[in-house]
Amino acid sequence: MKNDFLDKNLLCLSQTSPEAAHLISRSNDSPHVHFITARDGSLVPVLSNSGSDKPLHSRFNPIKEGRRFSSSQNTAGTILAYGLGGAYHLLPLLENQNLVSLLIIDTEPEIIRAILREMDLSSLFLDKRVSIWISRNAEDFKPFLLSRYIPVLSGDLQSISLRPRVDNTSDFFHRVADVVKESISTITDDYTVQTHFGKKWFVNTLTNLKASEETTLTLNPVKKVQITAAGPSLEKQIDHLLQYRNESTLIATDTSLPVLLSHGIKPDMVISIDCQHISYHHFMQGYPEDIPLILDLASPPFLTRIAKKYFFFTSDHPFSNYVSRNFRSFPRIDTSGGNVTHAALSLAESLGAKQISLFGTDFSYPYGKPYSRGSYIFPYFQKQSSRMDGIESQFLSFVLHNQSLDREKFPGGFRYISKPMIHYKTCLENKANSMNAFIENIRGDGVHLDFIQNQKGTSGDFRMMSAGIPFQSRSDFLHSFAREIHDFPVIDTSLIEFLSSLTHNQKGTLMSILPAAAHFRKNCSTGEEALNLARKWTLELLKRKVFYE
Repeated sequence: MKNDFLDKNLLCLSQTSPEAAHLISRSNDSPHVHFITARDGSLVPVLSNSGSDKPLHSRFNPIKEGRRFSSSQNTAGTILAYGLGGAYHLLPLLENQNLVSLLIIDTEPEIIRAILREMDLSSLFLDKRVSIWISRNAEDFKPFLLSRYIPVLSGDLQSISLRPRVDNTSDFFHRVADVVKESISTITDDYTVQTHFGKKWFVNTLTNLKASEETTLTLNPVKKVQITAAGPSLEKQIDHLLQYRNESTLIATDTSLPVLLSHGIKPDMVISIDCQHISYHHFMQGYPEDIPLILDLASPPFLTRIAKKYFFFTSDHPFSNYVSRNFRSFPRIDTSGGNVTHAALSLAESLGAKQISLFGTDFSYPYGKPYSRGSYIFPYFQKQSSRMDGIESQFLSFVLHNQSLDREKFPGGFRYISKPMIHYKTCLENKANSMNAFIENIRGDGVHLDFIQNQKGTSGDFRMMSAGIPFQSRSDFLHSFAREIHDFPVIDTSLIEFLSSLTHNQKGTLMSILPAAAHFRKNCSTGEEALNLARKWTLELLKRKVFYE
């Protein structure tokens, strides 16, 4: 009968967690596990460690204890359960229909095998919402979590712990908790951005299809590069920039373009990544027709009307990636740093640059000043200023609106630093330190950038950048995508089973509309409802696009 429990458990587990089932089947029973009978007759696993015994559940009434524990939890959304044990604390969670996923985390397959030999947990494993992850390396949990936790569909994420099991292997479970915290920080930041810009990314990319189909611009390789950001220090660095201008390729961020033009400096190319219409302010002085404008596919479409030469790239926006895979292949530029200077550095890397100088990268507000004179914010605030509320007051309000602001002194002055700027700085440093190029930050009054140069090469292969030949016409692409959205399956089972049932193409289709679904999720009770609204909204857009074209 005992062997029947093991085989039965493994058979059920293999349906949703085949890797865990395989790992357990190849293991031996742990000699550190034995069982006692609780006062209510239930079987309780006990761990023996250094001469002491630790029951994993109540020795009196583990079923009642499990129900009491479950009633104290918010069992909606996705739950991470640290420790399987005898599952008395997990089984009651399954009674809540608002539970989307239960991800069980454990580390020793030998302990689990010994438990599954004695206890029938098939009802737990038969629930399609349940999966189990087993590993001795806590770092391996990150890809597992990222493949199963999609905020718009998975709901809130919370964790529960089987305390005796966690205490028995505390270092492992504490490290898993850290991995979860690190992963969720990234996921949450990305999801928050999606809720704000998900629809705009999609609309901009859809509108840019015509221009992206027609462009034939190729970017030539570079060796030495100057990159300008719009920090206040740029004003003081103009002479330095001009000193080496003729021997370098100048890549300007869109925010720094008007600063350069006001000093009579024309960059060799300009990069813009912001999907919002505020980008328009950077080009109020006009745009030189002979300078290539490097655009994210999700950039505002009006930018292609102000530039005679433009070049599209794809970043991490899901629909842009879908377009690049199914319509026309575009070069990829890393925009994960969240700011345009990071994207400019990635562009320089893609073009083969081996020597890069950064100007105006302050990542702070020196003396309380937000941008270099000549940037968009000066005429913007000038129009709003009055005798009672001058431009200096406007600047101060702009700087101090951030609640996470710290004041830092440096020789001869001070600067304000915000948490977003610290994040941007860290991302830029990580990017620079991963590149095979010599990178220097021309210091001004901003924060210090920590670059590790070591023995980075200053020579290598140069690379050209261009878009590929379209895989199909724009009309065929729009019709094909509309069919994919129309025929996309509904969620009529658990999220894990639904995701595993999707084909490769269907997964791409799902990812392309998830940012829009994130926008709708704010006013929906379930992720399924938000996804359905996103599908309806997308189809309506596509129908209008096809009709007008």
